[in-house]
Amino acid sequence: MLTWEFPPRIIGGISTHVYHLSRALVEKGTPVRVITCDFPNAPAEEIIDGVSVSRVDSGRVPESNFLLWIYHLNSQMISKTTELFETERFDLIHAHDWVVGRAAVELKNRLGLPLISTIHATEIGRGGSLDGEYRRKVRDIERLLVDQSDGIICCSNYMLDHIQHVLGAVKTKIRVIPNGVESSRFNGDRQPQLILTGISEDRKIILCVGRIVREKGIFTLLDALEELRKQGKDVSLVFVGEGPLKEDLVKEVLRRKLSDRVKLAGFVDEKKLVSLYNSSDVFVLASHYEPFGMVVLEAMASRIPVVVSDVGGLSEIVEDGITGVKVLASDPRALAEGILRVLDNPELAEQMTENAYRVVQERYKWDLIAEKTLKAYRTDSVKPPSSTAVEDVEFLSDPALVQFLLTIGATNGEGAVSAGEIASLIKSPETPVKLSLGRQASLGYVSTKLAPDSARVRYHLSPVGIIKACSDMS
Repeated sequence: MLTWEFPPRIIGGISTHVYHLSRALVEKGTPVRVITCDFPNAPAEEIIDGVSVSRVDSGRVPESNFLLWIYHLNSQMISKTTELFETERFDLIHAHDWVVGRAAVELKNRLGLPLISTIHATEIGRGGSLDGEYRRKVRDIERLLVDQSDGIICCSNYMLDHIQHVLGAVKTKIRVIPNGVESSRFNGDRQPQLILTGISEDRKIILCVGRIVREKGIFTLLDALEELRKQGKDVSLVFVGEGPLKEDLVKEVLRRKLSDRVKLAGFVDEKKLVSLYNSSDVFVLASHYEPFGMVVLEAMASRIPVVVSDVGGLSEIVEDGITGVKVLASDPRALAEGILRVLDNPELAEQMTENAYRVVQERYKWDLIAEKTLKAYRTDSVKPPSSTAVEDVEFLSDPALVQFLLTIGATNGEGAVSAGEIASLIKSPETPVKLSLGRQASLGYVSTKLAPDSARVRYHLSPVGIIKACSDMS
């Protein structure tokens, strides 16, 4: 597993996803090695619940160039994985999102392993546009990862359509496997005093868990709170999470004079989070963009009624009036009405929570998700034989068969071509090879044997899409 998020580093939902998926795979007898980013006071090597974890030195994050830090992180991941491969002999690579994309593609080609990628979200989905060089570069890495993956996993049918449309993913390579939840973690007692200092326990508590970013609908939720206050509803709102807009949210709360009704709890440990779920009267996720919404599963597992925007993966998790309430996105009045539908109808709320809890047990347990993932591994890691493979058995049995050792670079990300995989062993340095072309241009070295002597062969991509091999004995 390649991931930049893994406990104790928790930025979004990827960390929780990779941890629970890895643990469930190990419980099913599949060894898992997680290669991830370092974190203060976390050991470089450890075993967590049977999962082997390696944390690489990622260096200090440059204030002005996040992509430079990512380049360094990917380089360290490549080195560490290559080192471990000498003794562990992995069967495949499973990459999680674009941050580890370049490492995943290089390792696939360097080690000759199948690549499975889980696309948790996209840059255009998060930001709503591709304005700026940074966003376009991220999109290019996303496209590269999708193009080079042997199999792609996404968490919802919404994402299935989305990544085809915005990243050009081939539908036949994609399978939908939802996120999961460990419902036993969320059994607890109502203890609002544990975290809600300064908020009256007599008020109904609205809970929102997630990153403090615009796409989570945080300001729409503030607008809805004001609508409820105008209607004389005595409610409090608790945000759990951190994010780049936290300071803006604090300022907005002060401007609206809502300090006595809104608490920003920041990141909380698991004990406090469980207490919050069990102490709240309604959970709200008012996202404008949401590939899935793992926190909604947590709320459902806690038997707390949920109100969500009718967007993305949320539309697939929640059945309106049966397992929760769905409302029009970006509409504060509709959101307020949805919250009132829960608070003013306790019998309906109780019925929805019981239905939701049953759905969680039937569809979203991690052992079920792990089984579906194993099926993807078995299916997508088996490649059909290439029609261009050479017939010389003596050459094909050589252990140095066509291993890519290259760094992939893009030419503006659009309209370029890709070397892809060279499926045949070249007998002569002068032999041209026709390749299927993609979006990215590539240049690199291939390690092989062209004759009795070992040689390194450099491949040049010509304008017409022909690779010519030139012997380089140095």
